[in-house]
Amino acid sequence: MAMKKQASLLSFFTRSPNSKNALQDESIVNQTTSSTPSKISKMQKNINGDNDIRMEDVTKSPHSKRPPNEELSLVKKSCTKRRRVVVSSDSENNDVEMMDVKHNEEYIKQSIEYKSKSSDSENSSSETSSIYESTSSKHDVSEMAISFINSFRATEQDSSVSASKLDRSSDRDVPDENASTACLDTGTDVESMRFPHLDFDFLQPDRIRDADKRLRSHPDYCPRTLYVPDAFIKKQTPGHRQWWAAKSAYFDTVLFFKVGKFYEMYHMDAVIGVENLNLNYMRGSFAHCGFPEVAYGRFADQLVNRGYKVARVEQTETPTQLENRNKNERVNDKVVKREVCNITTSGTRTYGVLDGNDDENIIDVMDTTARYLYAIAERGTENVEYGVCFIDTTVGRFYIGCLSDRSNRSALRTLFSHYQPAQILYERGRVSASTLTVYNTTVNAVPKEALVPKKEFLTSENTLKLLSSDKYFGELYDKWPVVLLNMIDRDSLVLKCNPTYDACVSALGAVIWYLRRCFIDVDMISMRRFELYKPLNLAGVLQDKDEEEAGEKYWSGRRLILDSLALKHLNIIPPISSMKKFALCDPITAKYALYNVINKCATPAGKRLLRQWICAPVCDPEILCSRQDAIEWLSKANLKRFIDKAMELLRKVPDLERLIQKIHTLGLKYRAEEHPDSRAQMFETMRYNKRKIRDLIRALEGFEHIQNLRIEFMEHFGKSQKTVPSLLERCFGYRFPDISEDLQHFKSAFNRDKALEDGIIVPEKGIIKEYDDAISNVKECIHELDLYLNVIRKQLHCSNINFFGSGRSRYQLEIPEEIAMNLSHEFGLKSSRKGYKRMVTNDLVNLVKNLDEAEDQLDILRHDIMRRMFADFGDRSTKWTMAVERMATFDVLLSLTRYGQNCGLNMCRPQFVYDSKQPILEIKSGYHPSLAAMAVSGVSFTYIPNSVLLGGNEPSTILLTGPNMGGKSTLMRQVGVLVVLAQIGSFVPASEMKLSPVDRIFTRMGAGDRITTGQSTFYVELYETNLILRSATKHSLVIMDELGRGTSTYDGTAIAYAVLLDVAIRLNCRTFFSTHYHTLCKAVENVTSIKAAHMACIVENENAEDPTMENVTFLYTLADGMCPKSYGFFAAKISGLKAEVIRAAFIASRRLDEGKTRKERMAELRKLALNEECSTAQLRETINSMFISS
Repeated sequence: MAMKKQASLLSFFTRSPNSKNALQDESIVNQTTSSTPSKISKMQKNINGDNDIRMEDVTKSPHSKRPPNEELSLVKKSCTKRRRVVVSSDSENNDVEMMDVKHNEEYIKQSIEYKSKSSDSENSSSETSSIYESTSSKHDVSEMAISFINSFRATEQDSSVSASKLDRSSDRDVPDENASTACLDTGTDVESMRFPHLDFDFLQPDRIRDADKRLRSHPDYCPRTLYVPDAFIKKQTPGHRQWWAAKSAYFDTVLFFKVGKFYEMYHMDAVIGVENLNLNYMRGSFAHCGFPEVAYGRFADQLVNRGYKVARVEQTETPTQLENRNKNERVNDKVVKREVCNITTSGTRTYGVLDGNDDENIIDVMDTTARYLYAIAERGTENVEYGVCFIDTTVGRFYIGCLSDRSNRSALRTLFSHYQPAQILYERGRVSASTLTVYNTTVNAVPKEALVPKKEFLTSENTLKLLSSDKYFGELYDKWPVVLLNMIDRDSLVLKCNPTYDACVSALGAVIWYLRRCFIDVDMISMRRFELYKPLNLAGVLQDKDEEEAGEKYWSGRRLILDSLALKHLNIIPPISSMKKFALCDPITAKYALYNVINKCATPAGKRLLRQWICAPVCDPEILCSRQDAIEWLSKANLKRFIDKAMELLRKVPDLERLIQKIHTLGLKYRAEEHPDSRAQMFETMRYNKRKIRDLIRALEGFEHIQNLRIEFMEHFGKSQKTVPSLLERCFGYRFPDISEDLQHFKSAFNRDKALEDGIIVPEKGIIKEYDDAISNVKECIHELDLYLNVIRKQLHCSNINFFGSGRSRYQLEIPEEIAMNLSHEFGLKSSRKGYKRMVTNDLVNLVKNLDEAEDQLDILRHDIMRRMFADFGDRSTKWTMAVERMATFDVLLSLTRYGQNCGLNMCRPQFVYDSKQPILEIKSGYHPSLAAMAVSGVSFTYIPNSVLLGGNEPSTILLTGPNMGGKSTLMRQVGVLVVLAQIGSFVPASEMKLSPVDRIFTRMGAGDRITTGQSTFYVELYETNLILRSATKHSLVIMDELGRGTSTYDGTAIAYAVLLDVAIRLNCRTFFSTHYHTLCKAVENVTSIKAAHMACIVENENAEDPTMENVTFLYTLADGMCPKSYGFFAAKISGLKAEVIRAAFIASRRLDEGKTRKERMAELRKLALNEECSTAQLRETINSMFISS
């Protein structure tokens, strides 16, 4: 069938399947925007202000099936429903989760391909079906990703500078911020029909308005909201009014809208569901699809991985509650209320109960990499101050701090490299052009969102005022984290921020605003895990220039600085990525990044800690020595049994950091009483309860494994503390937090197997006093009733009197009729049976009332008992966290030990020199860890070890030459990587390594321009070189690879010469400087601080006439002296260049060399002629030699 382009609404949908039965509502299509403020706009404002959406249901009862003739039905019942769910390949083993919906079995049975008895409808259906299949099969997710990724870019209107001041080359690469953030459909469709939402007037690209009726061209347009006209709303069913109310408040979010036991997706959201989740459209006039409640976690995760936001809309009222509300409020609502209960974005994931499935290892299979939600406040223009706040919502840890940066934004790029962003928030209109460039290059694949200053991106004063509310910390400072207390101006009479921290506290306010919008603010803040971010000094030199000697005291507390360029060029950690589907990175590069090579950690917490170590190596002598001692001790052969046992226990430890946060959230009283989820009517409550209990049990079992590891450690080494390294003793020795009593408390608290089976925690006696008292109270009431029965029996002299009844009619006295006939009016008749009368007294009524009250209190406690158990666990989080940190440190040390034992190379303990007058770096027979790992993994190549000596009594700078592909860059990278490995405390693959600490590694490698900023290749080279010349110290390590190749040979040689002299003489730091400029080597051959070296090679069949005859064998070893040639023609030959092209190039090269030689001789002749001491005979001899050589 012919296909054609449809009018584009937004850029991230490719195709919308046709439905022959799709109907167009002409009365809706041509609706125009009302000139008066709409009710829905007012509702949006209330929704945004209260962060609480309340809507009404489409169905009368969440338990009832859809009535066939119901006016509110969302799907026409005259058409059989199409299949709801097509289980994708990643869920084939979980069919039971998708389809275990017994209550709606008939609904599922109807979800098959529509087959009509009439031939016309059959043809129509088959045609439509083929179109659906074509759409699904031809949809290319990667193409959608490329267009969708543009929505993550910051825009010029968010910049604090005018557009005219920006380089116009960036205009083409920075699309409109508002152009692709809303969930609308564009792309191609079939000729005949299309879904009605594509023709709604208020959804047309040029007519879309926000809740305040501002067009997208307006500078204050809010892409998160949508204006929906009153006239349109009035024509919707009550259920659809709820949906449009939610969509108007969360226009940029995909709504999972609860209807009964299913989450439904409508209109533009349904298109997203079909395109990304492998769902099928339901039959009807508008786009519509859905899936069962239990599949929420899987589908939400898939959409978030693709960069979408997902809102979960729940029914928060039962039919009974609806009926009572109608009576009490004298309204006539037809459907139950609904509220948005959660919004999940790439930066606000928490892996809650609904986000998982019934796999007990669900948390462990998640990516363990920490990714952060950022908020960045910028102050200044060129030399800026950033206030940053970022949080890993999976563990609830905030980082807050300030950093200074220069025009190249090196500090900001490094921050993103060390702490990988998942989402970035920034102030609209307050972003400089340089910062905008970083957003659109370094983190271009990361979703970004502009917040309105003051209103959304809160000021520091409003942030502190918000935190002082009872919802968070309160007005008493004793509950505030120390980090935040230090940012408060204590001299002020009112709550005010210290001016130094104004920007970062404002950034914290933006994060809180966004967390509150996503309904997880209390979950995160109540963890009280706030840490001060201390940025590395990237804006200037590390130490004072007057510092002559650097002893151990000088290096205490210092770290090796690895900026974003060093991390990238040395391949220390995998490249920055965000979404699994869209982040582009070389898988081989990522696999053999240093982090992945040495990462042998068994626990997620250990993996995250190792990444921190490798991004910020240390210079502190005490820390380095303690780590080296621990690794050397663990490497002893007689400890193999202990290490094997330790690894066995560590592999059983789940992701405790995330479980602690998860269980803490489940224990919050706020969530149980005030959060919208507390009102949500869930249909798989028992399933979710079992997941909650499973998480608690897994966390407890994880800590039991840690405790067993500690016991194992103490049994082996507890009596010999003096021989155990201090760092290991700190991990599992007597300084380890005592969690044995806590574990015993929970072990005796409830029956774990019974709780998992029943989905209910029943605490043992003595665990929760209120619960015990409530049970005792119920038993006491029952006992009093039994006593009263005995009193009546004695009073009436009849032992045949018993209690009768159940429910509201329980505990009636069943008295023989002959006795009941003579009773006084004290006994009231309730009912009778043959031979008996059932009667009550006032005293009996009071006793039953007391029992009812006691049982009601017990029921309240039973409903809250699970939360209390989680809260009990959360109250001990300080001790749990400390235990996890000690375990993670041990895991990292064990990982580095196992790396050294299993890498297949000779390892040595680096020797650090702190009292050397001249910094030194000596490596003997060193290997590049990543290349060695490739060799071990089976890649067919041989790697040659190399020895290097820089500084000390030798020149501090090596001028490196050699043939193309001879290994120059690899050798320089090897030196940098081995320094990093040494300064995290690890052993290194070399026979010997001695060095004085390196304060920072500078790298100037590779060549490439920056199109979006208008920076040429040579400009980038010089910019990075300028950073080195301004910031390096004598303790730095500088790696410069072929400086000057981005311009002409003469200009490049001159600049390389000047830079080389400045680095070697003024800075006199340890430096590798590679070049192909052989004249440069001759120019500096007399400089004592520079040593010439080259990568050795053997040349066979060297031919002065035909370079294609040459064969060069690379030896990949470092040798003294300068390499005579670069053998570029051999590189051209093995790359496949035609022989005639190479020969032509060789001829041109000889001509250039001859011209160069002639110029050099003429300069020599002129010099002799000007020399008064030169004789005529000398001049004649020189001239004759010139002609003879030519």
